[in-house]
Amino acid sequence: YGAVNQYTLSEKIGKIIYVALGLIGTIFLVLTIYAGFLWMTAGGEEEKVTKAKSIIARSVIGLVIVLAAYSITFFVMYYLAGATT
Repeated sequence: YGAVNQYTLSEKIGKIIYVALGLIGTIFLVLTIYAGFLWMTAGGEEEKVTKAKSIIARSVIGLVIVLAAYSITFFVMYYLAGATT
């Protein structure tokens, strides 16, 4: 007679999305720290600085794409749910 899991499907999906966004945020943070470390230890080597700038730019673009996709999905689902009730 343990605790019964009474979460609905939408609550489970919401938790999965929450965990996935946390993981993506962590990956972004790690990439940013790595790129900053690479840039700070470049010692004037233009190739390392360019690589660090590229990593930062790509990670920011990736984060923006993920957040935009989440925002669009949330917006559409919110108004679809409102239209059906």
